[in-house]
Amino acid sequence: MLRLVPFDDPYCQGLIFEVTDINALAKAIAIILVQEYEIARRLVIGDSFSVDVIKFENDDIEDIIQRRLHPADIYHRDGFLFQLMMWLAAHLDLQNGDLVSLPHSQASAKGQDSIIVHRSTSAVAALTICEDKATENPRKTIREDVWPEIADYEKGGRWDELRSTIIATLGIGGIPMAEAVKLIRNISWAGKRRYRVRVTVNPNNQTSVLFKGFDEIVSGAKEIRRGETVPLPAMRDWMTMLAEKVESELRSFASGA
Repeated sequence: MLRLVPFDDPYCQGLIFEVTDINALAKAIAIILVQEYEIARRLVIGDSFSVDVIKFENDDIEDIIQRRLHPADIYHRDGFLFQLMMWLAAHLDLQNGDLVSLPHSQASAKGQDSIIVHRSTSAVAALTICEDKATENPRKTIREDVWPEIADYEKGGRWDELRSTIIATLGIGGIPMAEAVKLIRNISWAGKRRYRVRVTVNPNNQTSVLFKGFDEIVSGAKEIRRGETVPLPAMRDWMTMLAEKVESELRSFASGA
C-alpha cells in the first residue's frame, strides 16, 4: 500500500512515501471513514484482519460518501484524503510506545493535521507535530503556509490545542484522563517538539530546496525535522481516482451490498 524510502536532504531527515497499491490504500481509507481505526492500522502494517464486522445501513454509508468525498470545495477533499494517507503512513515506523492521534473526521477540520506522542516508559518523551499539504505548488505552500505555522509553535503558540490533543491521544493508549493531565501538567516542551512536513510532489519536479529554511525555523539535530514527500502524477486527477475507489469500498460495507 505504502512504503517509505529515505533520501538525503540538507535541511531535514528526508523520506519519500510511495503508493504501492492504490486499491489497498482506498480500502484502508474507507475503513478509517467508518472509524474502524484499529482495523485500518493493522491493514497498513500488514497484520491479519477481517472486515466482515464492518456493516452499516445504506443511508449511513451514502451520508459519509456525500459529506466526506463530495464537499463543495474539491481542495478540501484532496487535503482530507491526504491527511488520512499520512495517518496511515505514520504507523510504518513507529517506535514502541508511540501513539498517533486519531485522524480528523471531516474535510474542513482545523488544528493540527495530526500529532505523535512519543513515550519512554511512563513518561512523555517528545511530541511530533505534523503538517500535511496536498498541493500542486509544494515549495510555495511550505514557504508561505507551513513555515509560519511551525514558527508559531516554536514560540509556544496554540499550546491549549496541543494539550487537548495530547490528553486525548494518551487516552488511546489506555491512560486515564486524570493521569494524562497529571503527566503533561508540568512538562517543559523545550527541545521536545519535533515536526513532520508532508507534501505531495510531482515525480518529475522534486527539488533539493523543497525544505529549505526548515533548519532555520527549528534548530537542532536533523531527527527533529522530517520532510516527507508523496510523489503523485497529476495530483488532482490522482486524488479523484482515489476518491472513486474509496467510494466503491465504502459501498461494500453497506448492509445491502
